[in-house]
Amino acid sequence: MKDKLLRFPFTSAAAMFAVFVVSAALIGDINLIEFPVLIMNRIEKHEVDEIFTAFLLVIVALTVDQIRTARREKREAQRQAEQRKAELQAEQVRVVQVTMRTVQDIVNNCLNQLQLLRLDAEDIVPAESLRLFDEAIQQASSQLKTLGDLEVFAESQMAVGSGLDASIRART
Repeated sequence: MKDKLLRFPFTSAAAMFAVFVVSAALIGDINLIEFPVLIMNRIEKHEVDEIFTAFLLVIVALTVDQIRTARREKREAQRQAEQRKAELQAEQVRVVQVTMRTVQDIVNNCLNQLQLLRLDAEDIVPAESLRLFDEAIQQASSQLKTLGDLEVFAESQMAVGSGLDASIRART
């Protein structure tokens, strides 16, 4: 009950005022409100203007409370939707980062094994080929690190299917 009183403060105040006005009009024959309208002068004997005004006030207050409550609930729903969206986006970024760091670990292990192969081929393969080999390993390692550190991502279509957008990679 107290929760409803706090939820609808204008209605509660108007209802209490209406009870007071009606009680004063009925019990004490006290006229708290006077309408200067001629038609109401004929009804004045019965103090209907107080009753009418009190209930009109309650209706107006209830309408104001309903509008305020609807706006508050709408703001709260929007805030919760934005919060859920932000949480979902943060989780998506975390999943991509974890996946990319796992891929980075696997591929870097392979690249380390290729480095051992390179050392064995040093006297057999021309120096230019070894330099290109070293650049390819360095470039692959650098790209994997960049992908693992992404905080924002977007998808794009690649030859093998969906992948991370290259423009995002270039900015980070």
